[in-house]
Amino acid sequence: MKAEPLRFNYEFSRVYRRASFATGRYLTVHVFKRPKGLKHNNTRIPEDLIRVGFCAAKNKFGAVGRNRARRLMREAYRHLEPRIREGNDIVITMKNVDELPSYECVSHEMEVLMSRLKVLVPELPDDTQKSADQTC
Repeated sequence: MKAEPLRFNYEFSRVYRRASFATGRYLTVHVFKRPKGLKHNNTRIPEDLIRVGFCAAKNKFGAVGRNRARRLMREAYRHLEPRIREGNDIVITMKNVDELPSYECVSHEMEVLMSRLKVLVPELPDDTQKSADQTC
């Protein structure tokens, strides 16, 4: 199922306040398992929906760098989306680093952090596994 974006400040705040999180070298991932019956504007949020938000640090990147960082995270997320369990609100934040990491580093770290948070459905055994010794 396609993910919908988190749009409002109170949704991000709820995820930051109540979610479990994992931190890596470049990313921080917050995952909030929505309770049944959670509402937005008196409309019940479907239980099979994934909602996701992307943030980047404001200090070093500037507007162009922040947008590039969010595009980078969105692309890495897009490849993981079919394996993510439904019913979660997820916020992925790019840390304040000196320069933007490569796509491979972001993708690998996002997969590791989400599997640590037990959000990913296990892969099929016939798929090729990535090497654990990536240079990031």
